[in-house]
Amino acid sequence: MPDTKGLELLVRKQPLTDDDWFSLIEARCSLLEPHLNSFTFSELGNFNCLRSGLNETHAIWMDNETGTIIGDHRVGLDTQGIFCCPKSSIERIPGSGYQAPPGGVSCPDGKMHIWGFTRYAEWILITVEFKGEPGYKGRGYERAGRVYIEKADLKAIVAKTRSTPEEIWRELGRAIRNWTERRRQLYHKAREIARTVEIEELVLSLHQK
Repeated sequence: MPDTKGLELLVRKQPLTDDDWFSLIEARCSLLEPHLNSFTFSELGNFNCLRSGLNETHAIWMDNETGTIIGDHRVGLDTQGIFCCPKSSIERIPGSGYQAPPGGVSCPDGKMHIWGFTRYAEWILITVEFKGEPGYKGRGYERAGRVYIEKADLKAIVAKTRSTPEEIWRELGRAIRNWTERRRQLYHKAREIARTVEIEELVLSLHQK
C-alpha cells in the first residue's frame, strides 16, 4: 500500500510551512523510489533548457564545448532522472553576449541552475554557463559552456534555484502523471497488437481444421 504520509499532511487545517512542504517532497519521493528502475527517464544532456530562437529550446548535449566539470564521478550528462530549470534560476548578464539592433531581441550571456532527482533517488544541482549568440536570423541562441554538477540537499536546491518547495513538489507530481499517461498509451498500443495476433491465430486455426 502506498505511503500516506503526504496525504496526512495535506488534510490538516493549518497552513503548510516550508518544513511541511519539504516533508511532502520526501513523501512523494518515497512513493517514487520503489518504481524508479521501471520508469523511462531522459538523460541530463538531453534536457531542453537553452534558448534557440524566440520560442524554442535545445539540449545541453548539442553544443557543450568545454566539457563537464563534475563534483562527483557518479553523476554526469548521462545521468538519468527528472530535471527542472525554473525561470527564477536563470541569471542573464545585461549588456553581454549578443546585443541585437533596435527592434531585435538580444541574447546575453549568463548561467542557469537546474535541479534533478535521479534514477538512484539522489538530488543533484546543475549549473550551466552559456554564451549568447545571434543564432538563426538574429533570434538568439544560448550556447552551453561549462557545466557543473554536484549532489545537493533540497534546501540548497531551493536557495540556488529560487524555487519554492511547493513548485518542486508539483513538478514531481507532473512527472508522475506524464509517466502514467505514457504507460496508458503503451498499454493500449500493446492491446491492439495482441488483438491482431489473436485474430491471426484464430484464422490460422480455422484453416487447419
